[in-house]
Amino acid sequence: ALLLARGDELRRALLRAVSHDLRTPLASIKASVTSLLQRDVDWTEEATLEFLATIDEESDRLDDLVSNLLDMSRLESGALRFQSRPVGYEEVVPAALSSLSGSTDTVDITLDETLPRVQADPALLERVVANLAANAIAASGPDLRVRVEAGAVSGRVDLRIVDQGPGIPV
Repeated sequence: ALLLARGDELRRALLRAVSHDLRTPLASIKASVTSLLQRDVDWTEEATLEFLATIDEESDRLDDLVSNLLDMSRLESGALRFQSRPVGYEEVVPAALSSLSGSTDTVDITLDETLPRVQADPALLERVVANLAANAIAASGPDLRVRVEAGAVSGRVDLRIVDQGPGIPV
């Protein structure tokens, strides 16, 4: 019963977090579209392009969130199979960063190609790295650097994504 209660509590917390994460890009999209539809305001071309860029970026963000939810659902139902094989972080990290819709100019990568390969599903690992990197970039803002680094520790390979953001509550 305790395990079921903990599972239910975790699902509720996840649902609250996902609801917030989905509403944030939706609110930005809605505000931009509403502004563009105002007939009593003559927006400059620069303002119009900024609204359109916001709609584009937030739509990509929303698409990523929905894809993650679908992947999680498929994994839980067994429809998405975990296909583990040896993979190097030097393959996964660049692919993960290139999949992000925003700029990765503030990301510094330090990966030693001689590190041992890790046993993982490359596509799922790429998604995890992309999600963590996107969160770190968002938390750090445009003026702070994000580091992605890996190292061998006690017989395993640790990947660290380090940001300078405010942190999150426990």
